[in-house]
Formats: sequence, C-alpha cells, structure tokens
Amino acid sequence: MKLKIEAFNNLQVIKDYCLVLGGGKIGTDFLRYALKNGFPFVLIIDRDENAPASREARVLKNRSELINLLREKTKISLREENAEQLPGPEAYFYAMDMHSVPFLLRLGIPENIIPAVPCHAVAYMLADILEFPVQETETEENPKANLHETAIPEEVPEKKISGEKRPVNELFIRPEDSELLVFFKTLAAVIPGDVTAGSYPEYGMLFFSYAREGEICPDGCPGPRDRCPIFGRDKPRTITEYTGELNKTIQGWVFESHQMKPGVGGLKGGEFKRNILEIMEFVSTLQEERSLKKPEKPEERAFFIATTCTCHGVLNLFYVT
Repeated sequence: MKLKIEAFNNLQVIKDYCLVLGGGKIGTDFLRYALKNGFPFVLIIDRDENAPASREARVLKNRSELINLLREKTKISLREENAEQLPGPEAYFYAMDMHSVPFLLRLGIPENIIPAVPCHAVAYMLADILEFPVQETETEENPKANLHETAIPEEVPEKKISGEKRPVNELFIRPEDSELLVFFKTLAAVIPGDVTAGSYPEYGMLFFSYAREGEICPDGCPGPRDRCPIFGRDKPRTITEYTGELNKTIQGWVFESHQMKPGVGGLKGGEFKRNILEIMEFVSTLQEERSLKKPEKPEERAFFIATTCTCHGVLNLFYVT
C-alpha cells in the first residue's frame, strides 16, 4: 500500500481535462454544454460503444489512441500550467467499463470528474482504485521513470489486477446482525430525518435529499445553498455540511460535487486526489495496526464514502478487510 500511495501521489492533475463517466442523457447533455462553452478537453467513457455521446464526439478506436492522447495532454498541461487554458474545445469518446478507471488515472487525474451514471460512482470505483497497480513514477531521484517513458499494458483486467485480497469491502448489514444494525442506526441518526431520503442497512447505504417523496427536481436547477427555489424550502445547512458531521461518529470522506452547469455536478480532481490519498493512508495504517492484534469487529474498521452537493447525497459504508 505504501508503494501505491507514492505512485498515486506522483500523478499529475491534468489542467482543463474533464472526464465524464457515462455517455447517456446526462453525459451527452454535459458534452453539448462543454462544446458550446469552449471547454478545452472532454473525455467520455461508457461501457456501451453505441452510447448517445459516441455520436457527438470523436471515437477513440483502441487503447493505444487513448494512451497517446492522455500522454500528450499531460505534457501540454505541464508545459502550460501557468497558461489560462489548453487549446480546444476537443471531445472524445472511448468504450470502457468503470472498472478500468484506475487505468485512466495512471495516465493523469482529470481536473474535473463528472459522474453521469445511475450508481454511486466513487463507491463503485473505490476498491478498484485502492488496488491501483504499482508503477514507477517520476521523482527527483529517478527522473527517467516517468509516465511518458513507462510502458503501460494494452489490457488491464477489469476487476483484479493482482492476486492480493481486496483491501476494502462494502459493509452489508443483515437483519440478524444486531450490533451492526445498532451501529448503522446510530450513524443514520446524526443526519436530520427530514433530509434522510432512504436508509438501507442491507446495502450499507444512506440517501439524503431536500426533495420529498414524489418531488422531482427539474433539469437545470442552479442548486442554491440556502433555499430550494422549486419547492420553496429553506435549507439550514447543505447536505455536504450535514454529511461532514458524520466524521464525529465514524471515519469517512465526503466527495463534494461542484456544479459544472445547472443540474450537473462534478468532482474536483485535486480534492478527489487528496481524499483517495487519505483513504489509502487510513487503510494502510489500519492494516498495520491489525497485524499486531486480533481482528476487530467490522464496525471498528468501518468508514464511509459519500458524494454530496448542496441538495442531495449518497453514502456507502465500507470496512478494511
């Protein structure tokens, strides 16, 4: 894990690079907005090679094209880090499963990551990211072992890169797990009931929203912090702020979704990198501590991952294996 932390820490955040996870309605809507507003570089991935976004962006035919493109963007970003923006706009589509996101990250971290898939993207990717393959990265002591001179394999297995045990698993709570259920309910009680939209211990998940059952937020909502303009509802605190309070009860990380356009949010690459590094450090430390004593109960090695904005949020529980 220490080597993985070092490798991830050495990754470049590529300026003006937007990675869109999903090429369906939301991903295509963002793509059109990005092109209209001159976003320099957008890459959309989707497991469906015929996703709608594939018809509105240049399709990359193979992994070599993708590698060469991202290497070139990294070089430009390094050369022009003080420039206002990269040349553009450019938009590309590549058929790729989300399990392969760690492969993309080896080529540089996007400045913005836009989840446009019907799942909790960060939680979905977490175990794969923590299994991030060790590679040599550029350092002062080893300047030649850099991204541009390191061979990257054409194929990376989707679910397992090595034979190692997964460092984390999702914490699913069965009805008979009475102690874990008490733990889950204690955690859920931190968030006010009027913003808890769903509680599913069997999946280790909580959903938060200022919208009530049956209410549908319109496309293009600006999501103001203090009051919902659609349903006329005051918001004493944002969902991001409420979720941050959980850290007083359990270790966890909140990935804040910042509005990229009305109705579409994105994660900032710098914040994403910092959170992932902190999670890696947490997992590494807990693994070292556990090697010196008997295994603890799952709740004693549990943590949460949440993605939130001002109005909505989703949380998944994990535990260190």
